[in-house]
Parts: sequence; C-alpha cells; structure tokens
Amino acid sequence: MRSLLSGISLAAFLALPQQSVTIPHVRSGHAELHQKGRLTVLELTSPKAQIQRIPLTHPSDYPEGMAAPYEARLIAELPNHFLIFTDTFESNPGNIQGFCGASEPGERFVHVVALGALPHETLSVLFESCLVDLGPTEGTLEWHAKRDSAGSVGELTIRSEPNSIIYYISSDGFVSRPQSKPTL
Repeated sequence: MRSLLSGISLAAFLALPQQSVTIPHVRSGHAELHQKGRLTVLELTSPKAQIQRIPLTHPSDYPEGMAAPYEARLIAELPNHFLIFTDTFESNPGNIQGFCGASEPGERFVHVVALGALPHETLSVLFESCLVDLGPTEGTLEWHAKRDSAGSVGELTIRSEPNSIIYYISSDGFVSRPQSKPTL
C-alpha cells in the first residue's frame, strides 16, 4: 500500500483532512476521489468490499493553483480493466482577480487508470484550463470504442486548437501511440 501512495505513509495519509467527490456510474465498484493535502487518490471499492487506493497526478504549470476536485465524470470503462474519467478543480482558488478568477471552467484533467493486479494511472492530461497561457483554454473529449489490429479497444481524442491528440487504449488500460492531428 505504501508504494501506491508515492512515499507518504498510510497512517499520515489517513490522518490528513479530506475532501471527496464520487465518480458516478462506475461498474467496477464505488469510485471516489479523495483530496488530502496536495495528494489526490482514487479510492475504488469493489463489490467484494476490497478497497484499492490509486494516487493520481495532475501535471500543470500552476500546481499551486490547484484545489480539491469538485466534479468528476466517467468517460469510459471496461469493467475491472480500466477507467477513463475527468476531474475538475477551481482555477486559482482564493484569487478572483485576473482574467480567469476562481470560476468555471476550472482546471480539468483526463485520467486513464489500469485496474489490473496492481492498479495504476497510465495517463493524466490537462485538457481544459483557465490558467494556461493566462486565458481560457477549452478542449473536448471523445471516446470511440473500436478495436484495431494493434490491440487497442478504443480511441480517446482530446480536441483543442490548433491540434487534436488521439490516444489508443488497450484492454488493460495501457495508453499507446499518441497522434497529433490538425483540428477540423
């Protein structure tokens, strides 16, 4: 368990004040995001009551502007194999001045989490931001479930200007072959 929490001891993690948000409609179990200090953890409780805690990353140029997630949305799932979901944070919490302020759209990340023997995050991308480039940046996500000869079971597309990025997801949650294409 200690390795899953990136070096923070389990006792220290459980002692921190916590905020949580549920990811609705997950069939692999009850899924909640817990924010304790600067760490966000996906807690997945299977129908057999087994709890798995998976630390999430949030790569950003403004990590000090991150707050606890206030919204989470399931994008796709292959039950007991992988989850694709988004989490959303306030932009620049506590500082309402400037172009973005602390309001919508917030900072939105997409995550892919493999749910195999050792559950882990395989992708984390900031795709919607008010802080990047000091102005609002909007992206949209599309999931297309389709198998290909390379073993992927679907494509996750992040559409933004000027390019879209396509990630290929395998049945075990592995993310491969990202491709950048001009947005049409």
